[in-house]
Amino acid sequence: MLYLILGRAGYGKTEYCFHKIQSLAESGNQDILLLTPEQYNFTAEKRLLSMLGESRVNSVQNLSFTRLSNELKRLYGGDTLPVLSKGAKAVLMKKAMDFVKDELTVFANKTNTASFISSMTDIYDEMKSCAKSWQDIQSASERINRKLLSGKLSDISKIIEKYEELISGVYFDSADEMTRLYTRLAETSFLKGKTVFIDGFNGFVANEIKILERIIQDSQDVYITLATDSFGQEKEYDLFAYINKTAATVIRIAADTGLDYRIIQLDKNYRTQNKFLLLCEKQLYSQNAAVIDEQPDSISIYKAKSISDECDHAALMIKKELRAGCRAGEIAVICRDTEKYRSELSYAFRKYEIPFFDDERQSIGAQPVVAFVRFLLRTVVYSFRSEDILSLAKTGLTALAPTDVNTLENYIYMWNISGVKKWGVPFVNSAKGFSSELSEYDKKVLEKINQAREYLYSRLIQFKNAVKDSDAAGISAAVYHALLSFGANRKLKSLASDLNELGKDALADEQQRVWDLLMNILNDLAVVSGSESMRVKDYADLFSIMIHSEDLGVLPQGIDCVQFGQADRMRADNPKIVFVLGANEGEFPKSVFSGGLLTENDRIALSENDFTLYSFGETLTYQERYFAYMALSVASDKLFVSYEGNVKNDAPSSLITSLRTMFPAMEVCRYEDIPETELVESRTSAFDLMAAKFGENTSFSESLKKYFEKDSRYHSVKLLFENEEISLNNRENSKKLFGKDMYLSASRLEDYFNCRFRYFCKFGLMARPLQKAQMNAMQTGTVIHYVLEHVLSEVGTKKLSGESEAHIRIIVNKYLNQYFETQLGDTTEFTKRFKYQFMRLSKMLYSVVIRLADEFAHSSFQAEAFELSIDQDGDVQPSVIQLEDGTVRIRGAVDRVDVLNKDGEKYIRVVDYKSGNKKFKLSDVLYGLNLQMFVYLFTICSDKKSRFSGIPAGVLYMHAARSVFSVDCGDAEQTLKADADSEYKMKGIVLYDQEHDILNEMEDGVKGRFIPVHYTKSGLKGCFASLEGLGRIAKKINTLIAEMGNGLHAGHIEQNPINGKDHNYTCDYCDYSDVCASKKYIHKREMIQMDDSKVISVLEEVQDGKTVD
Repeated sequence: MLYLILGRAGYGKTEYCFHKIQSLAESGNQDILLLTPEQYNFTAEKRLLSMLGESRVNSVQNLSFTRLSNELKRLYGGDTLPVLSKGAKAVLMKKAMDFVKDELTVFANKTNTASFISSMTDIYDEMKSCAKSWQDIQSASERINRKLLSGKLSDISKIIEKYEELISGVYFDSADEMTRLYTRLAETSFLKGKTVFIDGFNGFVANEIKILERIIQDSQDVYITLATDSFGQEKEYDLFAYINKTAATVIRIAADTGLDYRIIQLDKNYRTQNKFLLLCEKQLYSQNAAVIDEQPDSISIYKAKSISDECDHAALMIKKELRAGCRAGEIAVICRDTEKYRSELSYAFRKYEIPFFDDERQSIGAQPVVAFVRFLLRTVVYSFRSEDILSLAKTGLTALAPTDVNTLENYIYMWNISGVKKWGVPFVNSAKGFSSELSEYDKKVLEKINQAREYLYSRLIQFKNAVKDSDAAGISAAVYHALLSFGANRKLKSLASDLNELGKDALADEQQRVWDLLMNILNDLAVVSGSESMRVKDYADLFSIMIHSEDLGVLPQGIDCVQFGQADRMRADNPKIVFVLGANEGEFPKSVFSGGLLTENDRIALSENDFTLYSFGETLTYQERYFAYMALSVASDKLFVSYEGNVKNDAPSSLITSLRTMFPAMEVCRYEDIPETELVESRTSAFDLMAAKFGENTSFSESLKKYFEKDSRYHSVKLLFENEEISLNNRENSKKLFGKDMYLSASRLEDYFNCRFRYFCKFGLMARPLQKAQMNAMQTGTVIHYVLEHVLSEVGTKKLSGESEAHIRIIVNKYLNQYFETQLGDTTEFTKRFKYQFMRLSKMLYSVVIRLADEFAHSSFQAEAFELSIDQDGDVQPSVIQLEDGTVRIRGAVDRVDVLNKDGEKYIRVVDYKSGNKKFKLSDVLYGLNLQMFVYLFTICSDKKSRFSGIPAGVLYMHAARSVFSVDCGDAEQTLKADADSEYKMKGIVLYDQEHDILNEMEDGVKGRFIPVHYTKSGLKGCFASLEGLGRIAKKINTLIAEMGNGLHAGHIEQNPINGKDHNYTCDYCDYSDVCASKKYIHKREMIQMDDSKVISVLEEVQDGKTVD
């Protein structure tokens, strides 16, 4: 006898079955079978045990269709073919595609993509569940009068035919499980005398219908529950139209087998007694819904500003329910797309300390051991590409410490190392970059780097040799041995042990499960790929396909957890309180269309030709409304529904409009409507509120601030809100960090006065951006300095003008080659491009030397020192500047020092070579910029023990690079000469000493070809200063250096970038913009533009006690 138990959600269909089961079991019946969906098995088991007790629970077999098949195999035996894993199935499907690729028409160019392989396995499973063979598909393709669809079906049938040929007699595909179950039920007496209960299903696919036929025909009694109250009424747009079709199919089966049936229609809601929830369940989607004109106390609607707000509100309300005594297991959260909500909801639950369980299976692609194997294979496929080797090392599954990996990566980046040839030999260059020789420290660092290189290379080359000309089994074995040689297995065990100690048992167990799954994948690859030789690239492609196909189940973290799931899959376990998220138009209920290889129109055309597949079109719409109905009807006590409503297009769905139609007095809640005190449900949420409301002068805000004022994070919030300057509060720590007695390079002055925070990052935290060893502007400048120093030292400034151009070329090339051979370390591995870029500097250097020859031919100054060292053990001793508690000394090296001996005095000027076009403004000095050369000049002149002690005569910047000029053809020669003179004219400032006529000694006639001054009819023009003016500059610079030293001791590291003409990109190109602490706004130090004479007068004011802003 067939009993069809019908009733709406909560009307006691399951209760009816369980009471019947209890009655049968207590009467001694041992032949009871309960069939439920897979996801409901555990809940049903608990219910049976609670109801029947340990003594009678074994009277009932609680199975799903898959577990029923396994039970029959256990009882009666059967084929022993190994079951294909998801990954192995994908690989064999790919092999089938490759076999028939030349015969395909529509899909011929898509067989190599992972997405197509996935779609093909999906369509195969769908065809099987709909009881369609490849012959059926081929037949349909022949009778369909649509070329594209016919071609699709023909391709699909050919692939499936080949796939089934590959697995026939070798493997078993679980897609055939229902077919095997049907055969076993027909061949055995398993169902004879049994009373079968089928509960919890929304519908059945074709192959399950066949199983029902066998169950109804062979069992003694069959009870089937379906959620509907309109069967036989044929209402248009009925909510249960989809379920009614299933009911009709079940009755047809009974009629075809000549079996009596009885319809038991349940008409009372036993789940809830709340009048609002009763109305919601009864009237949702009803065209003539009843109306209750009062605010429902058990139903609420929340209009969220964002997904984050929506999830936070749900977690907030759940926390309140938990505090009120509700158990977590009595609460369910339902949405239509778990992927959209998973991360935000997980964060919100952790924030409010809510235990929850999400049964979604995880991809294994991101697991470290899987990533390890992927990069291991890629290393061989791409011939030891560095990014693959370093990615392998970063998985944490090697013996290398993270610091060793980081140091190695920096070295690889610096020297642009990649490929098996470069990895196979010891690295010889300095980890600091270009260097003529290695210090002892450099050698130790390099030795450590080479140990890491050898560790990785020796194991990787062993793996490379092992997989050469091997088959899949050999490659799988080599992968396994590589894992062992790197110690990946030990690392995973160690990780699991650490996780256990931290109380994260589930994560600890996951490590072993991932390892076991990986071993299965390697084994499956070896088995399904055959014994023919295989390229590593092909193996890697198949490995990726398997990884894409496999997943990992999530183990519950505890017994009492909030249930979270997707509406079309979730079977909630009688929750008291339900939260429905995402009730937006098109999202829940979802606007769905059939996807995959066959489109919506394809499926309609097939249905018209008596070839029906999964639901499509209008049926999908009915299903979506049914899923929404079930979600809103599962709560017994309270229902919370939320949607996003912050954006114009975020319209509420029919769930919201239906609820508001039934309950017109219902108010929609927003974040702003919730009293502040009710928002505090955990320490984390309270801190977030404190931060969000920090600026509000309310008792609530002040109470939160008072509570958290000793929290280590409180100061950061306060700092941000009040826009306080960052500083190091402990003066002693500042001195330890920067040094009580500072010994600084002159270039640091520029960093400090550009921005103190940048200085802190660079020289306090010692955070430096990685630099490649290449011919950049800095390296080009170093080469220029070297060559010019050696050329001028060899020839001399006065003799230079007498040298022929040919000889100058020879000398330039000699020292350029000498630099290449002696200063760059091992040059054997340099690329041709690098060597070309380096040697093309000769043309530029030749032009510069010719210009120098011309300059010294018109000047009485002579270059007497190159790369002059200002240091404790250098040619010149650094000056000592006193601080409030300590000292500052500035060290450095001067590119060139020129000397003029006249009238018993020694005049000194310093020259800096610039590969870029240096702009010089004396006003920069007032703000701490461009101090370096001035510091050098005044230090050299003031060192009485130095042979260069004398009178400061100027600071000059020489453009030592080639420039491109645009000229008209008519006056090209004259224009080029004028442009070159202008380009090569030195920038800077020189001494104006009319008594000794120093300017004329610098350049005959003071025409301004070489120095930044010239005479006109109205007098001297350009950048110059008297000796008294230079003295004021020196005094200002000493004041600035002392200000810097005292500021660092006081912990002044605030963000105060300079801003002004030619200095308005300080932040745009800062290396530390990513770590610059967030602020509401940053106060930039604005520069006042002024001419040189104004600068000198300002310095006079400074001496009188005034300051410059």
